[in-house]
Amino acid sequence: MVKEGKKSKRGPRDDRSVSSRGTKGTRGKSPKAGRKGDKGKRGKSPKPKSRKEGKGKDSSGNKNPENILEYIPQEYLDNVETAEPVLHFLPKMVASTDESGASGSTPGSGVQSNTKFPNLRVSAAEDDIRLHRARLQAAKANNINFLRSYKIENDEMWLLRQQRLNERTLMLSKLNTERSMILKELQESNVKGLTPQEMTQVQLARWQRALELYVYKPPKLAQAETAEEIERDLEFLGLLEKLLEHITEEEDMSEILSQAADMCSTLVDVTKQIVKDATEQVAEAEDVYQIRLEAHELFGRNALTRTEEIQNQFRINGRAALQIGNQLEFAESKRKRCESASVLIRRWWLMENTAEQESLSGEELNVEEEVRGVVPLASCRMDPLFTRRENSLDAARSLKQLRQVVRSRSGNANMSVERSDATVSRRFDLTANLIKRTSEALEQRLLNDFSEIYAKGGVYEFTTKPRAGQIEWKKLKDLARALNLFDNGRNLLERYVQLVIGTRLPELFDSAKIKSSGEEKEEENDDEEEFDMEATRSELTKLFHQLSEVCMEEFQLIAYIFDNPDADVGMGEVIPLKIARALCTRVIGDHKNGLQSRINDLLDSIDRKTDFDAGAKKLDTFVVIHEKASGLFSLLRDSAEKLVLQTDDSDKNADTTAVDSLKAFLNSQEAGLNNSHRHGYLNLELRLLHHECCNALDQAGCILMAPARIRVDQNLLEKGVLEEYRAPLLPISKNSIKRAGFNELLSGPLKQSVLRQPLIHATDSLARARLMFGSGKDGGETSARVITSIYSQMCNFYGQAFLYPIAEALQEMLKSSAPFAAPQLPFNEDEAAHDMGVDPAFWVALERIHAAAKAFDREMWAESKKGSLRVWELLSMNGENSSAIAAGRDCRIEFFSELEHRGEDAVLRALDTLSAHIQWIVVTGAEAMLSSGGARLFNQLSGQSGGPYAMSSGTSLEAPNSPAVKSLCYCLRVQFVQVQSALTPQSLSSFWTALSMRIYDILVTRLLQHWYVSTVGAVILARDVEALRSVSTLAGTKHDHWDILRELLTLYMTPPDALKIMLVGSEGDASSGKGLFQRAGREQSLVFMSRRVDFRYKTGQGLRKSIWATQLLDELKVRDPSDGHINMGLFAAGRRV
Repeated sequence: MVKEGKKSKRGPRDDRSVSSRGTKGTRGKSPKAGRKGDKGKRGKSPKPKSRKEGKGKDSSGNKNPENILEYIPQEYLDNVETAEPVLHFLPKMVASTDESGASGSTPGSGVQSNTKFPNLRVSAAEDDIRLHRARLQAAKANNINFLRSYKIENDEMWLLRQQRLNERTLMLSKLNTERSMILKELQESNVKGLTPQEMTQVQLARWQRALELYVYKPPKLAQAETAEEIERDLEFLGLLEKLLEHITEEEDMSEILSQAADMCSTLVDVTKQIVKDATEQVAEAEDVYQIRLEAHELFGRNALTRTEEIQNQFRINGRAALQIGNQLEFAESKRKRCESASVLIRRWWLMENTAEQESLSGEELNVEEEVRGVVPLASCRMDPLFTRRENSLDAARSLKQLRQVVRSRSGNANMSVERSDATVSRRFDLTANLIKRTSEALEQRLLNDFSEIYAKGGVYEFTTKPRAGQIEWKKLKDLARALNLFDNGRNLLERYVQLVIGTRLPELFDSAKIKSSGEEKEEENDDEEEFDMEATRSELTKLFHQLSEVCMEEFQLIAYIFDNPDADVGMGEVIPLKIARALCTRVIGDHKNGLQSRINDLLDSIDRKTDFDAGAKKLDTFVVIHEKASGLFSLLRDSAEKLVLQTDDSDKNADTTAVDSLKAFLNSQEAGLNNSHRHGYLNLELRLLHHECCNALDQAGCILMAPARIRVDQNLLEKGVLEEYRAPLLPISKNSIKRAGFNELLSGPLKQSVLRQPLIHATDSLARARLMFGSGKDGGETSARVITSIYSQMCNFYGQAFLYPIAEALQEMLKSSAPFAAPQLPFNEDEAAHDMGVDPAFWVALERIHAAAKAFDREMWAESKKGSLRVWELLSMNGENSSAIAAGRDCRIEFFSELEHRGEDAVLRALDTLSAHIQWIVVTGAEAMLSSGGARLFNQLSGQSGGPYAMSSGTSLEAPNSPAVKSLCYCLRVQFVQVQSALTPQSLSSFWTALSMRIYDILVTRLLQHWYVSTVGAVILARDVEALRSVSTLAGTKHDHWDILRELLTLYMTPPDALKIMLVGSEGDASSGKGLFQRAGREQSLVFMSRRVDFRYKTGQGLRKSIWATQLLDELKVRDPSDGHINMGLFAAGRRV
């Protein structure tokens, strides 16, 4: 790094300023032997110091003289190879620049003096570079004369080095150009026509060029040769192989190797010199770079310092200019106040003089007539300021200031001096009285002029150039400015509102016209009984349209004529917004003739109707009023933003706050207009919806039960709060349904039109509620509460009052007991099938109830259906009202849970009824057929009640099934079609699976307890089981019990000697886990086997087991389970599923 001495202005530099030469030790690794032994290598210097030109000693040991060309710094003499540049010209130039900047020059001249500063720094750096080179050469030669005479352009060593570097550059370029040719010649071996000595010389010349290419230029893979060839040819061993490729004799080889060694030595020397030249050139370039970098750094620091000085000067001078400007403004304000005080004193003196003359003359001054212009100007005794109309604004301002003087004296408690002087007090009172009279007269004249101009009317166009038929808004604006100076324009506000009402809305506020119109309507109402909704809608539309048109035009007029720049800041509100608020309050909220009052009168006229249809008409009127009011207030809010005309001097934040305040006022007016009707609307909506739903059932011929008494909330009643309507519960009478029967039920309450009628009324209610309260976040919590109330009431009606009683009645209409008389089997299949206790209309009724429930959910809730505008979508639009959605879901879940519970009870009752009739056909019918014939004879001989399958061996097998099973299968197939149409696939599967188990249990229980099976009977029984299995598998999935039963039936068809194999398998071991013992169970198989006809026989001592049965049991080493009590639960179909 460049040295600058011990006291550098830049301060210490960080480690990043250490040059690459210092860190890598470039000079320390110089080829010279003298440099290798230096201890002060640049690469080992951790923190080199920057120094300026200091006082050292020259080569003779004396102190340095003042002339820098007469001594060599000690750093160069100690170690010339590692000497850092010692600057002289740069620090000197910086010092001179600082002295010139601090010599008291003006700021402008200081800045101007530094315009050539970068050029000066560069020239000083070049001088330091030349000085550093001269010192290096002088130190090397130990000759001080080099400081004056050395120039690098004349240095022979430097010129030779530059020449060598240029030659190397040309050589590298030539090698790069001839690279392909060199490699190609190296590969050639065609040297025909040459002597061996000539061949050797050619080969050595080619090899030398390849060696130079290997040393100076690395291989490039982008050439035409392949990578393998380049790698082989340009490796040193490859080059040696090429050199000795055609040499066979040792003498020739030695000669060639000797010449090649000389070539390598020469090349090493050349390379060594090149490295030395490059090292010295890099060292010189590094020194030059450091010196120039130091110059640029000094320039940057100086520029930063000058910038800070300019900034400080700007701050100081700007602050002074600001203080001067504030003093000038304060002086100007004082001057204006003095002028105003002078004018005010002159006006007071004139008023006092006029009052004194009036008092002395004894004749009262006709102030009102003179101000109004009744008295000619030549005869007026008052100041022309108050009598001329063109001076109205100045007169109003002067009177306002005079009134402030009067009020200030009246409110001053320290008036001892004035009270002691009666004359002064009297003159003050006379002047104050005249000021009061003049103010009242001038204000009255301005109000009259304002009324006359406004009454003329015209088109509400606010252009700069007046046009024919245009309202004179500029005159109104001047008058409004003057009137605002009287009591902050209170009288102007009242006059303007009254003008708007009297001229623009006479139908709304003309009491005589309203009274006559009301009498005419009463007479018409006496003659007409029906309420004309179209006429009412037309009247409301006309009224709201007129109000919106008038308010929008007046809002524009207010924005242009009531923009008063002279108004006090402390008025609390912008004048246009204040007047707009007063106008809306009068037009909308007037308790006698306002919009609210007119709407209430209209609703009262509807309430005077006696019919219930007036409720529907009133609901429609509510919706129309809300729709029109929403449009009106939306237009008013849009117009409110244009009330304040933005100017350059206006306070935008204050104007925005005032507009927001007016919008909030309009919102409160709209809420007040709507909220007074919304509670009445909700109660009327719920009551009318309940009436229409109950009326639909009444028209269908349903008998409704008396409702339970609803408890009234006494707390709300004491507070005078109208409680929300709760619909009474009027359920359908179940006894009337049971008396009417299934057909009347289907043609009455479960008729499609009757089922859909309540849903139509409910969707209409939802649509009205959406229009009345809004949808989404606009409606908010109120809208969600209304929608939830309507949905909850519909869930209660459609469930507890409608579908629940019908489902319960269906259950009670089914009789779970079968007839006492046995059926006449077989049934005639040409006739209608026996209903088995379940009327087909029962399943139709269930299907319609299920369809009604789905329609109710689709038309009312409609979850995840965008654009349906049903309960789910209306509630989900609110977003934040998650409690409303939760309440709606609870109502929905409760409705379907209760309905599903009652439907399941009805289906279970139908299952019990079908089971009883299956028992009636299979058991009672089949055993009734055994009361005569061979079966009775068999029972008498065997002492057993054999049952329908204890047939003798000669019985015919022509009939495929027994009459009982044949009739049962026919009835079940017909019943399946009806059940399938009523139940869902899942419910059908569960129902028919349960019915299959009931059939199995009935058959197996009767077989194991009372019936015996013969070999012939086993064939009929197998056919019956197959038929029953076929019917049972029409629906459902769990029918494995029939497969086990079919295997067990083989015990009745097998001879006794083969039963052992059937039971335990061919091995004959009961514990082998094979046969029926493994598939059906040991006890179950033995019990089924015990029902064989030949298992027991009758003796005088009772029934005894057959010999084969006893032997079989002994061989199997098992006991007979039929000897004791048989647990029939082990044979149930449910245990095998």
